[in-house]
Amino acid sequence: MAVLSFADRLEARVAECGNPVCFGMDPVLDLMPVEGSSEERVRRFYLEILAEFVKRGVKPAIVKPNSAYYECISVQALLVLQELIREYSREGMLVVLDAKRGDIGKSSAAYAKAAFGVYGADAVTVSPWMGSDSVEPFLKQQEGKGSYVLLRTSNKGAKDFQDLPVCDAGKAYESVAEKLLAWNNGSLGAVVGATNPGELEVITRLFASRGQEIPFLIPGVSIPGVPGQQGGQASEVISAIRAGGGKRKFHVLNSSSGLSFAWQANGEAKRFASAAADALERLSDDVRKAYRQ
Repeated sequence: MAVLSFADRLEARVAECGNPVCFGMDPVLDLMPVEGSSEERVRRFYLEILAEFVKRGVKPAIVKPNSAYYECISVQALLVLQELIREYSREGMLVVLDAKRGDIGKSSAAYAKAAFGVYGADAVTVSPWMGSDSVEPFLKQQEGKGSYVLLRTSNKGAKDFQDLPVCDAGKAYESVAEKLLAWNNGSLGAVVGATNPGELEVITRLFASRGQEIPFLIPGVSIPGVPGQQGGQASEVISAIRAGGGKRKFHVLNSSSGLSFAWQANGEAKRFASAAADALERLSDDVRKAYRQ
């Protein structure tokens, strides 16, 4: 039986769960109202949220733990990360290990083996800065696995390099997009920020016009009812993708602290798990409304 490509797996997963939400699992100990050692607190916090998701019958399409948040706690916290990946996978969610890897070929091959083999992730984030030989090992590791290449990020410093003019090829990030078209083998995705819908539309059109629409991982999406967020609106993101000619429903919208720490909106720390599920439902509803418009 043929193994589905990562893009096809992701599209099937979005259809199955009924939403394109990516749950960013970035632990901040000061915001995790559970007891125990640092490692046990992270474990309990995210397993209780998972249990609430299952109980309520609302799950994100995909989850995205950022490895740095676990690494800075302890070596033992990496075992917790491995456990969380396993448990969320068992409930049907695809897992992106947000590690932003990218090195010379042999090192990239080792990084890919760690992400897919040791941690058991379905995809990993990758930097394209060192070129094709640093990205290729991630694309050739295992069938059905994926790699999200950093294309257009929304951090303040992104303009330092991503906006630089490249001869007659437009901006640097547009040159990266052209390379992704050449490298795409069905396992490739791209990280594109949510805060500039105009650029998102242009990037979507670039891929769609070539008949090579690839899945976007779109960080920085705001959740209705959660105050103090600076991200883009789900409706604007979906409108930009549709205006750019995007047809496939495999683009995922990420929220990290807005979901994990949604309990801060009402101050009910003991209800952190149900607050996360509530926020997931609101974001899912927001996206579905945007698709109906």
